[in-house]
Amino acid sequence: MNTTRTLTRSHPDTATKTGAGGLSTAVTVAAVTVLTSLPVFLPGAANGLISAEYGWSSARMGAVLATYWLASMAGAYVTKHSAVPPAVERALALALTATALGLGCAAAAPAAGLWVSSTLGGFAYGCTQPHTNALLMRRCPPRIRAFAFGLKQAAVPAATLLASLAMPLLAEPAGWRPVFAATAVLCAAATAPLLRRREPSGDQAGQIARQRGTVLHRDTYLLALSCAGFFGAMVGNGLGGFLLLSLTTHGTSLAVAGAVATCGAALNIAVRLGAGWLVGRHPGATGTTLTALFLTGACGTALLTGTGLALTAVGALLAYGGGWGWAGLLHYAIGLPYPGQEQQATAYSQMGVSLGAATGPLVCGALFTVAPGAAWWTLTLAGVAAAGCVLVARRGGW
Repeated sequence: MNTTRTLTRSHPDTATKTGAGGLSTAVTVAAVTVLTSLPVFLPGAANGLISAEYGWSSARMGAVLATYWLASMAGAYVTKHSAVPPAVERALALALTATALGLGCAAAAPAAGLWVSSTLGGFAYGCTQPHTNALLMRRCPPRIRAFAFGLKQAAVPAATLLASLAMPLLAEPAGWRPVFAATAVLCAAATAPLLRRREPSGDQAGQIARQRGTVLHRDTYLLALSCAGFFGAMVGNGLGGFLLLSLTTHGTSLAVAGAVATCGAALNIAVRLGAGWLVGRHPGATGTTLTALFLTGACGTALLTGTGLALTAVGALLAYGGGWGWAGLLHYAIGLPYPGQEQQATAYSQMGVSLGAATGPLVCGALFTVAPGAAWWTLTLAGVAAAGCVLVARRGGW
């Protein structure tokens, strides 16, 4: 495959799609992303309650969360060898069913069920991400495609907000198990509209590629951006796991630390949507925007090594906005140059993201007990490395 990238390339099967139809697909994909993300964010939000009830250490809970991302990597690996199914909605419904089963196990028998939930939920998430990336490429018209990717990835921090709100509002009066059980019911109920909606997958280009026996060529562009996803996910998930602990360790109250984290998550959603909107209007800005986001995040994590509240609050916002605001744009940039093979291409980026999502919290957990500043400097280096990977991809012919 020629490594020259034409990031404004459109697919023949999406040229006639309406904006309304594309937005409907994007909203459906975002909803599925929220629900399949909850098996990792609900345990994170209920970490204190679960650990207090069962006497679990933070290391054990960290391993439960890491299991989700490792299972996600396995799901993406399996998906890169398969074609987009004719009825993608059935595949998404199956993933939601697996997610519901895992959450139900966590509510019924937490000691083993939390591990089951992370495994099933993570695998379902990893499998669905390349599928939904391909859907957005093929059903959304070019003018809203980048925004659709931003909307899909904005669903991830939205899931963190939902999980963080559900615990104090619902777990206090009812307990954390009913929250898991209710979420399982919600995931199961969401399969019904998916099974009723059976649109063609728009896989004309993919069918042609399979008829020709085309194998996705793992060139510099694809591998470099997948590595960028690895380093970027280290930053985002390390931040999500240790920001509150870092702020409270330096004397900030839990309420103020929670407010900073909430503002950061809200900013993260806005950045993901804004980056998609910007690139939709100016496709040539994709590489520059990605580089700027990674470097902005690196500046933020560097500021988190300080001790003053004002400095660390600014650092948290920059880290959340830039260091975790790149996700939709990265998958969009990887999938666009591979018409008919978007699923296989974004499976590589998802494997990188999933591995980084598991690695970041584990590395931070090991370093934080020794020297909190070392954890943030490590994430700073990861952000710079992610920006460097984007530059390598651009030199490869972006």
